[in-house]
Amino acid sequence: MKKKITGMELFEKGEQIFAPCVYDCMTAAAAEKSGFPCMMLSGGAIAYSMDGQPDMAFGTLDEVITIVEAITNCTDIPLLVDFDDGYGESPAVIYRNVKRLIRAGAAGFTLDDSTGHRGFERNEYYIANPDEVNPASLDPAYKTINRENWLSKIKAAVAACEGTGCVCIARTEAGPSYGMDEAITRCVLAKKLGAPMTTVCGGMMDLAMGTRVAEKDLGWKMWPDVIVVNGKPCVELEDIKKLDFNLVTMHVFEKAALYGMIKYGMEDLKEKNVVYSTRHGMGGLSDTEQKELISMRRR
Repeated sequence: MKKKITGMELFEKGEQIFAPCVYDCMTAAAAEKSGFPCMMLSGGAIAYSMDGQPDMAFGTLDEVITIVEAITNCTDIPLLVDFDDGYGESPAVIYRNVKRLIRAGAAGFTLDDSTGHRGFERNEYYIANPDEVNPASLDPAYKTINRENWLSKIKAAVAACEGTGCVCIARTEAGPSYGMDEAITRCVLAKKLGAPMTTVCGGMMDLAMGTRVAEKDLGWKMWPDVIVVNGKPCVELEDIKKLDFNLVTMHVFEKAALYGMIKYGMEDLKEKNVVYSTRHGMGGLSDTEQKELISMRRR
């Protein structure tokens, strides 16, 4: 096993990091074998893979820690973690939970200002809006905790990271409910408390909004999940790199995994054997190359 670099070492290189979201050991291995330098454990992807439900805060701290340990034990690239609200309200609890996360192998994590009631709020919203996938952007009932409480949690998380190289990414979802100015202010104050990176989740849809955030929120920033709008990327990575968005996440493996599994399953079911899935050339790869690609064994 190679020695992993820390989150701070990764970002101090000065390169923009394009990181896919993962949810288990196999998607993490796919990220590493694809050549990505880093990956993000997605809370939403965990919800779909473990519970078959949208991201409604069903996951527990122990479940996340278990997944982090498993992924970091089978891959060599840094793992960042969507740590939701830190799984606690008290700063002392946040400090303890972050320490556990670091011991599990996380290179960094987001810590947001969502409320402990968000699961029920999201559940109600999803029932009323079954096609909506991002309640933080459109749900008028979606609220965040007050600024002071969130900042106290950020302060505790930063203290827990001291001397470890783990990166605390202060993530705010205050924009949809309280306005983008409040979201930006929270990011600025989080950096003053020592958070090396910030991210605004909800409302970050184009370069104009990224520019607005970057005017006041100086330094390292994360662009949360670049998406496609009308067949084109919502932003170009080179453009937002100039604004110090040095971490950009995205989702690819959920669709890729489901498509592959359904395609193989349909073909094998039709033929009533496993010839298709066994002999599929995976884009013209040799048998040896295929075995190497899908193997989970460590060298």
